[in-house]
Formats: sequence, structure tokens, C-alpha cells
Amino acid sequence: MKITNFQTIYIAQTSEPSPSPILKREQDGVNLLGASWVPFWQTIVWLVFWVFIIRYINKNFSEQISNLFNAFIARIQDGSPVKFGNFVELDAPLAIKNAQVRTATSEGVSGITIPEDINEKVLNYQKHSTGIDESVYLIHTSEVIAPKTLDKRGLYRVKVWLEAYSEVDFNNCIRVTYRLHNSFKKQIIATESHNNQFELWLNIWGEFTVIAYVERKNQEALWLTRYLDLPGRPPE
Repeated sequence: MKITNFQTIYIAQTSEPSPSPILKREQDGVNLLGASWVPFWQTIVWLVFWVFIIRYINKNFSEQISNLFNAFIARIQDGSPVKFGNFVELDAPLAIKNAQVRTATSEGVSGITIPEDINEKVLNYQKHSTGIDESVYLIHTSEVIAPKTLDKRGLYRVKVWLEAYSEVDFNNCIRVTYRLHNSFKKQIIATESHNNQFELWLNIWGEFTVIAYVERKNQEALWLTRYLDLPGRPPE
């Protein structure tokens, strides 16, 4: 019995298994997964990859350019700031970002309501304006919304605000009423926004002089002017 078992074990360990049907087919035919086929499959993979990339670019590149152009046009039409060259971008209020809106203060597109006598006085400033005072003055800055071309006039956003030589002089100011160019439907607009330096925002295409009537605490009101020059001067 022991010899028989030993022989049985010996035969089991030394006999070679018969090849499986799959291995036999690979031995009889062509092994497509063999080492010799690796360069071929690498080439196929790279070809498929680049075909996909080229088709993807051709399909999407023109769409992306079109989308960027449309977004740029919509941004201009909406009045959003667009930077050209070294021109500064202003942190404009939301109301004035619509290019169809021509004026705005911190209180809105119409400013605040003022007494009728002040409205008349500023509207007809030539009759009422007095001498020069240098303690309080107007400042302005501007940005390009749509650049000027040979066929179209440009569009510019302008911020006008009040400054003074001293804090006391500035704190005495309580209201500023602006008189705009005759081409504006609403020529008079006023603001009491002391914290925002009585700022006025404009969307304009040409230069003009703005008149400001500055009312003060227990002092005579001041008349100020500021010529609103624009980027890309000289004007026409």
C-alpha cells in the first residue's frame, strides 16, 4: 500500500497537464495579446485619442468663441464695466450699470426730492451763482464702457463727487444739487449722501460742464463747476 501511494503521488507531480482549449487555440493561431503586438495596440490607442481630441476641438472651439463674444456684447449692453488698455474700472452702483440709465446717485436714478426754489435756482444758475470759494470742490473720474469708433460714438461712465480742504469744511455740507447738460431729460438731480461724498454717476457720450449747488450748515451755499473730460481726448 505504501509503495502504491508513493507511485500515485509521484505520477501526479510529474505528469504535465493537457493544454486548455483557449491556450491550444492561441498556440495553433495568432496571440493578439502577445508582446509582439504591444506597439500595434499602442498606435491604435494614440490614433483614437487624437481623433477624439481633434473632433472635440472642432466642435467646441467655435461655440466657445461665439459664447465669449455674445457675453462681451451682453456685458456692454448691460452697462457692466469693461476694461480697455490702462483705463480705470469704476466700482459703479448697480443702477447705473444699465447703459440706458443716464444718471444715478446713492439714493437711486432720480436722486432725492428737493424744494422747488432750489430746483429753480440751480436750473437757472446764471441768475443766482455767486463768487468763487476754494474750500470745497468737485472731482470726477471716468471709464470706457464702449470705445469710440469711426462709425459710432463712445459711451463713458463718469463719477462726480465732492471734496474739501478740511474735514470741517466737508462736514458742513448737507446737500448737493447737480445741474446737467441741456440734452438730459432730467437736468436737475440732488443727493444728501454725505458718507458717499455726494457722488453722482453718469452714463454719457460727450463732454460738458456740470454745475453743483452745495448747501451748508449755517453758511452760505456754494456754486461749483466741473468740466467732465473723457478718456481718449481730444473730443470732436
